[in-house]
Amino acid sequence: MKAAIIWDFDGVLVFTPHEEAWKKAAEHYGVKDFDHDFFINYVSGKPRYEGADNILRLKGIYKRLGARTEEEKQKILQEFAEFKNKLVNEMFDRGEYGINNEAIKFLIETKGVGVKHALASASKNAPKLAQKIKIYVNGEEKTLLDLFDVNVSGLAPTKKAVFELAIKELKSKFPELGVFIVIEDSPTGVEVAKELGIFTLGYEREAKLDADLTFKDFREISWEKILDRLKRRSGA
Repeated sequence: MKAAIIWDFDGVLVFTPHEEAWKKAAEHYGVKDFDHDFFINYVSGKPRYEGADNILRLKGIYKRLGARTEEEKQKILQEFAEFKNKLVNEMFDRGEYGINNEAIKFLIETKGVGVKHALASASKNAPKLAQKIKIYVNGEEKTLLDLFDVNVSGLAPTKKAVFELAIKELKSKFPELGVFIVIEDSPTGVEVAKELGIFTLGYEREAKLDADLTFKDFREISWEKILDRLKRRSGA
């Protein structure tokens, strides 16, 4: 079975300070009630401008700043999104992120049995940070980004479109691929992957997920377990 895994980045491979950066940006714009539930439901797993627009719209910032026309809203949206992006990149430079070593170990193990891998984050920042993270594979130093056969992070306007682009690029590079799997930790990511008919692995680090196979620790899963579930799903 020729297969590929499409990976989310933030919260799966690397624990980044995106939530904190969005919170600080929102507070700078006068929002006092930006909490974790709001982040999970309206920002997590979404492209930068979509998440920013949700904050500005749902927290009443457009209205408070007197933005009436689309042009005025777009100006505020761009300024707000870029302000948050500046904050998060400063956090990256200070090393304010954690690495999920068990997830990376699983990635390397599946590469060893011929599985292809795509990095498909909604964030344009994902490959920049992945390039900073050093990994040793069989004694050879690589970056986390080097482990991926395809990278489409931030190259499409929605998470669904990012997944579609990942599949397109994987098929173009590896025509023999017949099975695609998404690893996600957000309800949004799982939902859009299932809409595309992709087998979903739900990493339930925080949120409960409606995935085909869920787990709370990468040590709970193996390629053999995934293959077994795929075979049962197809009735083979």
